[in-house]
Amino acid sequence: MSFTASDDQQIANALGDLSKLPNTMKMAVTNGIEESFEPVPQPNGGDWLAQHKERGQTMESFQQTSSKAIPHGTHKTIYIQPVGSFDHPRAAPLDVIVEFAKIFFSGCVVELLPTVDFTKDIRKRDGSGGPQYLTGDFHNYLVQTRSQRDTKRELLCVAVTMADIYPGDGWNFVYGQARSTDGVGVYSFARLDPLFYRATSEEILQTPLTEEHRVIMLRRCIKILLHEIGHLFGLKHCIYYVCLMNGANNEKEMDRQPLYLCPVCLCKLHSTLQFDVEHLYETFANLCEEYELEAECSWYQKRLEYIH
Repeated sequence: MSFTASDDQQIANALGDLSKLPNTMKMAVTNGIEESFEPVPQPNGGDWLAQHKERGQTMESFQQTSSKAIPHGTHKTIYIQPVGSFDHPRAAPLDVIVEFAKIFFSGCVVELLPTVDFTKDIRKRDGSGGPQYLTGDFHNYLVQTRSQRDTKRELLCVAVTMADIYPGDGWNFVYGQARSTDGVGVYSFARLDPLFYRATSEEILQTPLTEEHRVIMLRRCIKILLHEIGHLFGLKHCIYYVCLMNGANNEKEMDRQPLYLCPVCLCKLHSTLQFDVEHLYETFANLCEEYELEAECSWYQKRLEYIH
């Protein structure tokens, strides 16, 4: 499946009218773009864009999307629901991942719920690395148990699990999947360990976590969660730049996804959340620095120079 990178005119059309944006947002999506954002590379055979035709979502088409989360009244809470055991010596800390989501989705409350066990209603199959669970059944579970959460506060709910997941026959796996019509999603830690494709489950369990792997796993866990929640806010896969919202079929593509939105996707999220982009970038950079995500900290700090 052929893919042609977007040209300047197509990107301008995707951005739409910028005249009503606050000055800092206008600078964030127009200043130093070539220095900060890379074009989407030509996909290889197994890459997402080689297997999925993505039309791209303009700002106009985003605004016309009906199935997207919009905070309203008391409905501003994003619930994170852990499913199954997280008692693993190499598991990334959920509370830290949630801290990044709190900053990224400014104006929303992000709350980590108590862990629940798998139910018999979440179907599974035998995968090459162990059992795999069906994403749609996670979605159904979150919808069916909504009354057990605070329905007056809930905006979205995303399940997170250490188990491997798949969306249906014909798919080997997915990192995550959102169901925007119901405001629910699920994502998995299973394939985010750098050792996943290089060692057995038992070998992984017995391998001490190095600092390098800690940072890689934390980065991956944060970006997959933010990506899936981004879908629930109505953002489709991005084809305009290398962006958090790019599709990913494999480890290489996942690692190429950055922890930031491109100008087009940033405009979309801003239109819904109306955040102060300068404050968001500053606080996100500080959190990246705290948890030694050095490349991300540097990127956000450099972008701040363009919007001050």
